[in-house]
Amino acid sequence: MRFTVRRGTVFILALVGCLVLYRAIQNDVGGLFSLYNDIFVHERFDEVGFRKADLLVREELHYSKYLFSGYANFTKIFKNDIEAIKKKPLQERCTTFFKQFNENNRDYRFEKFDKPGYQYDKDVDKKESFFERNQHFITKDRESKEITLADNITLNKVFSKQIQKTKIIDQNMADTITLMRLYGKCFLGDVEPVDKELQNLFTLKLFPYLHNSLPLFEMPNKTEPLPPTSWPLFNDDIRKYEFRDEKFDQNSDNFIDFIKKNSHGKGLVISATTRHSRDIIKLIRVLRALNNKLPIQIVHKGDLNKRSKEFIEIAARADIDFLLDPVQSQEHRDFLPDLNMLDSYRDFGSEFPVQKVLFVNIGQCINRSYKYSFPGYSNKLLALLYTTFKEVILLDADTVPLVPMEEFFNSPEYKKSSAYFFRDRSLRDWNDFIETNFFTKLFPINKNSMDTLFDIPLVTEKTLSNKYLLGWRHSMEAGVVAINKVDHFLGVLMTFPLSLWKEPVQSSVWGDKEMYWLGLSMAGDENYEFNKFAAASVGEVTHTKEHKFYPNSESNEVCSSHPGHVDANGRLLWINSGFGYCKKNGYFRDRIKFPFSRFNQDELTEKFKNPLKVRAALVPPDLPDLRPIGSPVDDTASKEFIKSWKLRKRDIDEINENLPEGTDRTEFITDWDPQKGWVKNSICFGYYYCAYDKVESYTPAADGSPSFSHGHLFEYDDKTTQKLDYLSKVWHTGHARLMPEGWVFAVPDDGKPKKPN
Repeated sequence: MRFTVRRGTVFILALVGCLVLYRAIQNDVGGLFSLYNDIFVHERFDEVGFRKADLLVREELHYSKYLFSGYANFTKIFKNDIEAIKKKPLQERCTTFFKQFNENNRDYRFEKFDKPGYQYDKDVDKKESFFERNQHFITKDRESKEITLADNITLNKVFSKQIQKTKIIDQNMADTITLMRLYGKCFLGDVEPVDKELQNLFTLKLFPYLHNSLPLFEMPNKTEPLPPTSWPLFNDDIRKYEFRDEKFDQNSDNFIDFIKKNSHGKGLVISATTRHSRDIIKLIRVLRALNNKLPIQIVHKGDLNKRSKEFIEIAARADIDFLLDPVQSQEHRDFLPDLNMLDSYRDFGSEFPVQKVLFVNIGQCINRSYKYSFPGYSNKLLALLYTTFKEVILLDADTVPLVPMEEFFNSPEYKKSSAYFFRDRSLRDWNDFIETNFFTKLFPINKNSMDTLFDIPLVTEKTLSNKYLLGWRHSMEAGVVAINKVDHFLGVLMTFPLSLWKEPVQSSVWGDKEMYWLGLSMAGDENYEFNKFAAASVGEVTHTKEHKFYPNSESNEVCSSHPGHVDANGRLLWINSGFGYCKKNGYFRDRIKFPFSRFNQDELTEKFKNPLKVRAALVPPDLPDLRPIGSPVDDTASKEFIKSWKLRKRDIDEINENLPEGTDRTEFITDWDPQKGWVKNSICFGYYYCAYDKVESYTPAADGSPSFSHGHLFEYDDKTTQKLDYLSKVWHTGHARLMPEGWVFAVPDDGKPKKPN
């Protein structure tokens, strides 16, 4: 950047010179060096100065520097004798800490940090970008657009204020999480808390967004909700819910403590609104085809209308003849017309047992001032807390399970940890220092901390080596989450701050995808397991050369708008986004795009009209680590690594799609292999990805020639694909909103499907 030396500038430089001379006279060599460093290095308004300033900010924000704000006050009570503190009974430590904290912070309350002008700034380590973005504000009202030293000093003052504000918010957010960990240790652990009043007080302070009340439970055959003190339990022996009147007192009882102690049994949980009802109906039909016997709780905030509930109930317990009758809808005849489900469902082992569905209305569980603070995906976090189940499989409405649900509970991953998570697509989409460092600061990680004073385990390399923390934005896929809520209760509670803090959280993660492992790690709970393989592209291998994006590559290609998830043996467990060919049908817009432009109209119409045909699952090779463990302050190596991508050949998503009519875009890529495992396409409204199992490696061979990274291609036999086609048809024919004649809303106790009265 350039600036003009003017009179004001001369004065400033003279003043600086006087200060330097004064320090020299005082023989303050250290101060002289510091002043030189401040003014002539990181306060320089050039590339060197900006980089120095960024590194200083990163050092100050680094998680290794974090210490709870009340640490000194607490240790002072025990004359700073750390070993003596650790030997005190836990209850004594807890009571002492929370009483002292309350006395010193009477007005403390959980903050969302979303007030205008008081928000976390993720760009405080990008000083040059700030200056470039804001220079025009300085010069917009004057004739000369040249930036002077005085202009840069003005911008620097504004930027410095943003840094200080972000430091304060960063500290306060980390303090909030530390306080929550201590709350969990002291009030939700194995030892009964001595002071119930303190527990209730800090429940109010830390969870002001939740009301001290229980959900309303609605049985499908009831016209009114059950009494507000009802708490349902599922008894496997009697195959129905048993309701207990728990005498919960909103004025004195602690709802968080109550939920933890009274969650029992296993079940499926779906977060829902009226707009999700069609997908839920389809999902329930698939669950019946898989002979699911686990109870289902559908959680809403009063935004699931009565008609939707009625049709969900029909899907859950209608007679097989009605559900599978081909005359019920056009879809029965259009999709896989040769498959008559009513004649052949037994061949696939289906019994279509009645599903035990309970509607859970949590509208009254959220304080009014936070009514709009839990949009969309965050309702799943509420559903996980308020379900009455102890062991939960949390499902997205558009998820399609392909194996019996009990298999998730019986998996080696769940049995080992009671928390089984799935990995996302290994997309080449990176995050930066501020993001990974922020989340790491929320973990119990530093040896000298409040956590070690309260015997809270520190996270290890298991957490720190998560792909997200090593630089890649997409780590977890949350369409299916299997978790023992009671075993990991504090981790579940930890997800709420992540949901409520817009910055820097909501721009750093995709919906709720990373929040479950982050929540557990923030609680100091590393007892969770991820699926062996990252997400796969499911569909058909492209065998026709003229339809392949890389026509001469040996890499296998599977293009689809559906990620799928396979176990260690390659068996397909579940897929995202339903069973339609496109998640969002864009036939008219997509028909002119490659490869669809090479299909004749009848072929293409048939492709879009029919469901997704799952014949294979392709898992691309994993990405290399972008940065080492520990969110290094200087990430020059990762930046150079990212820069190196620009020297590689272009992938199809980097070639301009707006080519002249008649231009064959594949002529650009006839001689090379894909450069990454996942390549995005604008087909299906941008949900369409092509996956490849042989990718040019990021590290060339020793002789400089290209080397390759390899993924996994799983192709399925006829028996498997027939079962998948059958489940696909079950899902596709599940949205007909028809009611059996003479239908009566009543749940049979014996669990057997009955014809309508």
